[in-house]
Amino acid sequence: MKSLRLLIILFIFSSCQKENTTLTFSEVTILKETTTTIEINMPKALGKNPAAKKINTTLNHFVCKALHIDAATPKKETLEASMQDFNAAYSNFNTLISEELKEELPKWEALIDGEVIYTTTNFVCIAMNSSINTGAANSSLILEFFNFDTKTGALLTTKDIINNIEDFTDLVEKYYNKEVTSTFIEADALLNNNKFKLPKTLGFSEEGIIILYDNFSVGAFEKEIVEFTIPYEVANTYLKL
Repeated sequence: MKSLRLLIILFIFSSCQKENTTLTFSEVTILKETTTTIEINMPKALGKNPAAKKINTTLNHFVCKALHIDAATPKKETLEASMQDFNAAYSNFNTLISEELKEELPKWEALIDGEVIYTTTNFVCIAMNSSINTGAANSSLILEFFNFDTKTGALLTTKDIINNIEDFTDLVEKYYNKEVTSTFIEADALLNNNKFKLPKTLGFSEEGIIILYDNFSVGAFEKEIVEFTIPYEVANTYLKL
């Protein structure tokens, strides 16, 4: 009986350890309407383990970078300080403009969204986007995927995920050409004058690998977004994960 009780205790302890290392997420929602409007909706890894801390640090860095408008000041490292910095940049610029034009600057807006879009035992993919409107004709839009090792919280690069970058690039280019050709009238002539490159980051869904270009460097369609998915049955041979 003593041995049986010991085994039960060890089993419970082991189960608790596994539960404590499981990576789960909640959602952070922030809405601040003062001199500017700032809305943030993003995932937050729960727990005090190193993996959760690393993931949250990386996601917070994306937000802080998006809110850093004034290049003359250092980027802040917390969400609260970054929001204050965004408001201060507006106030300073508004003071300067109102003195010259005798009218106030339109209210600045920052919208930042994030979502966990795919998870496995080994990694999690999070999509983040920011839209910053400081009065220009078009908002400044950034779309980015973050792929994390769930055990360590390390940010995975394309080289960590893909085993043959050159062949995978050729595969993506075929899909890209097909997508752009079916979307843009003069796509062929424009594509032939540009060296193709992979996007900065890759996304993952239940269907396959998400390829997304926004304000991309491979083509001339600076204001367009091109997005398509390569099915896993086609892409699996290139994946290390």
